[in-house]
Amino acid sequence: MAEALAAEFGVQLAHQLGFQSLLLEVDCLPLVEKLRHPDSIHTELGVISRRIINLLQETSSGRVDIMHARREANNAAHIMAHSETRWDSREVWIDRPPIFLVDQLILDDATVAF
Repeated sequence: MAEALAAEFGVQLAHQLGFQSLLLEVDCLPLVEKLRHPDSIHTELGVISRRIINLLQETSSGRVDIMHARREANNAAHIMAHSETRWDSREVWIDRPPIFLVDQLILDDATVAF
């Protein structure tokens, strides 16, 4: 569920920043499937995925890609989720990531490339 809420927040942020095209990459395969093929909204995941789809339709006049990221290529997200560092849960880093994530982001990028 946390992945779905994080994805929703990311799409809201993209909308606020005026992005025309969007790549939404998540490591929660059920969420990816719900976003690609919405069916029932009778679950909490279904309700959140419907909100994300509505935001995507409002936000993008360009291309929207929804992709599944393997967990091993997305360790930075897990480091943040389990970090003892305290920050505002709505903090956004646009130009520079937090220093404790830089090395992992480089490794994640290399994992995707191979």
